[in-house]
Amino acid sequence: MTKKLQVIVYHHTHWDREWWAPFQEIRFRLVELIDELLDTLESDPEFQSFVLDGQTIVLEDYLEIRPENRQRLLNFIRNGRIYCGPWYILPDEFLVSAEAHIRNLWLGEKVSQQLGFDNLNVGYIPDTFGHISQMPQILSGFGFDNAMIWRGLGGSEEEMPQEFWWESPDGSRVFTYWFPDGYYVVDFLHFDNPDKSYDETYGRVRASLERWSKRATTNYLLMPYGGDHRKIDKRLPRILKQVNEEFEDFAELTWGTTKDFMDRVKRAQPELTVRHGELRANGQEYPHLLPGVVSSRMYLKQRNFGVQTELEKYSEPLSAAAWLRGGKYDYGMLWKAWQTLIKNHPHDSICGCSLDEVHREMLPRFDESLQMSRLVTRAALEYINGRIATDTLAEGETPLIVHNTLLETRSESVRMPIGHQQPIAPRTHEIVDESGVQIPWQVREIADRQTLTDKWGYTEVEFVASNVPGLGHKTYRLRARTEPQNNKQVNFNAVQSTSELKGSVHASDLRIGNHALENDLLKVVVERDGTLTLTEKTTGQVYSGLNAFVDGGDAGDTYNYSAPLVDEVRCSIKEARVHVSVSEAGTVSSTLRVELTWLLPKELSSDRLCRSSEYVLQTIVTHVTLKSLSPVVSIRTEIDHRILDHRLQALFPLGAEVKVAHAEGHFDVVERAIAAAESGNGWPETPTTNWPQQGYVSVSDVRTGLDSPRGLTIANRGLPEYEILDDGTGTVALTLLRAVGWLSREDLLTRRGGAGPEIPVPDAQCPGPQVFEYAIIPHGESGWNETGAFREAHRYLAPLVGAKSERHSGTLSLEEGLITLEGESTLVQSSIKKAEHGDRLIVRLWNASAAGTEATLRFSRAPKSVCYANLKEEEVGAIVTPVDDHRFMVSAGAKQIVTLSISF
Repeated sequence: MTKKLQVIVYHHTHWDREWWAPFQEIRFRLVELIDELLDTLESDPEFQSFVLDGQTIVLEDYLEIRPENRQRLLNFIRNGRIYCGPWYILPDEFLVSAEAHIRNLWLGEKVSQQLGFDNLNVGYIPDTFGHISQMPQILSGFGFDNAMIWRGLGGSEEEMPQEFWWESPDGSRVFTYWFPDGYYVVDFLHFDNPDKSYDETYGRVRASLERWSKRATTNYLLMPYGGDHRKIDKRLPRILKQVNEEFEDFAELTWGTTKDFMDRVKRAQPELTVRHGELRANGQEYPHLLPGVVSSRMYLKQRNFGVQTELEKYSEPLSAAAWLRGGKYDYGMLWKAWQTLIKNHPHDSICGCSLDEVHREMLPRFDESLQMSRLVTRAALEYINGRIATDTLAEGETPLIVHNTLLETRSESVRMPIGHQQPIAPRTHEIVDESGVQIPWQVREIADRQTLTDKWGYTEVEFVASNVPGLGHKTYRLRARTEPQNNKQVNFNAVQSTSELKGSVHASDLRIGNHALENDLLKVVVERDGTLTLTEKTTGQVYSGLNAFVDGGDAGDTYNYSAPLVDEVRCSIKEARVHVSVSEAGTVSSTLRVELTWLLPKELSSDRLCRSSEYVLQTIVTHVTLKSLSPVVSIRTEIDHRILDHRLQALFPLGAEVKVAHAEGHFDVVERAIAAAESGNGWPETPTTNWPQQGYVSVSDVRTGLDSPRGLTIANRGLPEYEILDDGTGTVALTLLRAVGWLSREDLLTRRGGAGPEIPVPDAQCPGPQVFEYAIIPHGESGWNETGAFREAHRYLAPLVGAKSERHSGTLSLEEGLITLEGESTLVQSSIKKAEHGDRLIVRLWNASAAGTEATLRFSRAPKSVCYANLKEEEVGAIVTPVDDHRFMVSAGAKQIVTLSISF
């Protein structure tokens, strides 16, 4: 660089809403900060501006305590002296859903609209622990053409410029700035300290600028002056003058904003390199990635999954279906549920790397959001069911109405509550379809309370519903049998030969017995060592050793997994005592209970270099379920967790060597190598072989010319970490829990230095009952994409839902679908909701494939228009090609997000 450096200094704070202290303690500091900021802006016109991080929730948090300062605060924001947004909170990118990111940006927009100002137009995400592949497409969909990032990439001055194009898999690009030294820069801190030398003041600033200039693509540099929870520096106007006088021929420092800097660099039109997709790497000159947060406090991830699923897959689509039929779309309740949930999405919150008190305070937010979501779901179901013409049923028949919230026609089992302690059983009652054909079913008593009831316990039925239309419903009938069954008749089918009435007559394709479960598609055998052997009948492929457990020590903290120097890794195959029994035997769903008891080291040794020599008896109970006509084996694993400082994984060997795995991410299925390219010896942080996922991970042996390809997809409900063992077996290792006792420590073998305060967090050991849900989906014909295994995963993650109704008149037919996605496409449903503005339906899909795809959307009611829109639901002018009045051809490029705006 020969030109004088032009340095834009932006004064800011990075505001972790909760972290090393609970929310109210940190808010107390926030109120002090903004109080002082307002006073300083009023008294000193040379104190030009301040950036309140990239989030608007700080305004809500402040004004809740200081409502009298509302106008003062807003005047400074509108006059360009205080900046904030565009996010509502600064999230972790990997641990919340793609739709949660969109709602986060929407909430940021809503706060700015309600208060009457414009958010800072910068995609500011400076401290997330890596970056998802589709973030450029998400930002572009909201009108942002830039991003500011830090963790997840780095390198030498030659290979890592501070500005570049960041490109999503679909080709969307944003101009991106990478912080060479991070956002936490306080180089002016010691300027008035007489004990500090020139090198510690002016010399330190000059050294930073010289270092950064080697990575710059223009003569513009950005200096972030501030850091975590830092207050304002009222000396800054004077200090900038002093530095400019000292650096007269070297650099000129100008007070500005992040947007000022981005605009000036873009106007200079530098030549920029392009970086593609996911940014989640380690290296010699990389900031800490802190990847262990993906598995810290797994209970938080599971709770978050449950609430997100209720909102995205039930509350919103069912509310939209009710609205299309004349009902109410409860924006208020839905947005309050989203807002409450997203308050748990900051990177120090959902990541599980804060004080125990912080995470205890998160649990009521999850509870409240789920309560609101379920109430909205229930109201929508009641509205739709109340308008179905069930008076065509015979007297004494109870309508059981199955709802499908996905856009595809589905045939699978559904579990449905029918009320408090109903005296029904397959011996005395039957369920029939619209033609009067008997449907296999079973009944169970549930020890829980239903929403909006004051009674404990209810009766639930389960049966296979066939061809339930997309975004629609289908009605079945529960009625008393004309003649009860023989009371000696068992209502299950046996694998082995049995006598009459004892399971010999196959009422469905599902059978149980001899440590085995079997239907027309799969056979599952529980072996003596507790593992599962799975046979895929359509291909003849056999998968062995499934659902073994491996347990190793963890001498890390909430930020990083770190095996002890001398680890003791124990495997259930060799060491556990196994007992197999029957949890449930039925014609729709049957479950084997596998109890493993084994001795595990109690904790780490006192020096944390190995596991202790004291052992504790630990029991793991696994419920293995197979359903009629289903290609999925569902697993529920329960542990009364009693040991410390360890990591527990479930193993699923493919039985063939693989080089890559495919994991669902955010509007993307990400291909990742299974092994680290380098060992990372001597790096600030060693590379990890554990990776994040959203709903599933898949491995396939699809070598060219292979006679018998093999494939396994492992779906999960809120278990976002996986590893593929590099041992030639293609084994998926699904992390069930990681138990550690420290927020951060300095003595990890995998990371230089700490990542936060060294504070004990015993709750991060996850003591007590733990439950994990996941599923095995074999696909021996070829990969996850070609076989549609990813669709089976989505069905597992969002089952059919049902509700009992009554006989009454209505305008809706007994079976009706609103929208069906037809064709063999790779489009995946993301959202169905009412538009934020206007009477339009929003349907969002994304293409899971790296090739373009198209499919037909068939509407039961002819729409007035179907247009493409952006993520802000603004129609972009392109009209979806009509096939006829009711069918429209939707096209999507490679990995493209497609949002449709539909009016009727």
